[in-house]
Amino acid sequence: MTSLDYSQCREAAIRRLFDASGLCLEIGPSYNPILPKRGGQRVETVDHCDAATLRAKYANQPGVDIERIEDVDHVWRGEPLADLVGPGRFDVVIASHVIEHTPDMLGFLRECERALAPGGRLVLAVPDRRRTFDFFRPASTTGAVLQAHHEKRTRHAPGAAFDFIANFCTFDGRQGTGTEAAATFAVSNPVQDAASGFSYYATGGEYHDCHAWVFTPSSFRLIVSDLAAIGAVALREEGFWETPIFEFVTVLSREASGCPLGRADLLVAAHREAATPAAPRPARPAT
Repeated sequence: MTSLDYSQCREAAIRRLFDASGLCLEIGPSYNPILPKRGGQRVETVDHCDAATLRAKYANQPGVDIERIEDVDHVWRGEPLADLVGPGRFDVVIASHVIEHTPDMLGFLRECERALAPGGRLVLAVPDRRRTFDFFRPASTTGAVLQAHHEKRTRHAPGAAFDFIANFCTFDGRQGTGTEAAATFAVSNPVQDAASGFSYYATGGEYHDCHAWVFTPSSFRLIVSDLAAIGAVALREEGFWETPIFEFVTVLSREASGCPLGRADLLVAAHREAATPAAPRPARPAT
């Protein structure tokens, strides 16, 4: 399947990877739900604001169809997720491009696990940093995930904000690529903006979002495997798929046996992925 083919049927392609016939919870569907209510799914949604606020937020954003924004069942205000939606209720919890935004990734995984019914599955679509604006950021580590949970973070670390702003880049004018590397890149922000962002996050201003976590496929699998191995979570890898665009998809469950690759193999694979694809050339202004 080509990048274009996958993009045109992305939601359907992801739905084929798991059984969505039970009660589902979709976290942060915004204007692009994987399990739309209008499609007949038994699904509840959780987002950071209600549907009217989402429609107003995205009303003038190019390429966004606000008619796809559906009613929000649970508005998240910072409380534990499972307390908000009810623990042990859902056969599937799905989150597309959410986990990288969480200040406390381990806490997020634990709350998703707590929301699952026995035999339930957590489905995650996650950006691959090799094909996104995070291209020049190193992959996150298990130790960093544990540190964030130890600190009980509810806001992003100032250093993460600095790296996010300083290294944000576009590829041939796009924020993401398919399986082929773009020809050129451009750094979007002056480093002084990143320093200002660091100061803002460090002084506890109003909450602002960023990508706190950065992954390649194998680095993500390694973190999940590590967390399961040390007993930090009960969820293990049940299935894993790379896609033709800038994301990969995984299914986690309590009953799964885990990633078939050993830790050493995942370390080697993550190391190799860190160097691929070859970096594009810096974009040069026309003369």
